[in-house]
Amino acid sequence: MAQSDTVGQQLLSRLDGRECEFCSDGTLVRGVYKGNAAVICEECGTPTAQSW
Repeated sequence: MAQSDTVGQQLLSRLDGRECEFCSDGTLVRGVYKGNAAVICEECGTPTAQSW
């Protein structure tokens, strides 16, 4: 795994479980957004970060 991949995965891990900044009820979870590893709000579906 390249260093940039490792840094991206660490960032996604740190965001996982935090409250969504875009809606009042959501929690961020790891997932896929447009084919990329991402952290997405489970309530509104807004991606907060993605790694490619």
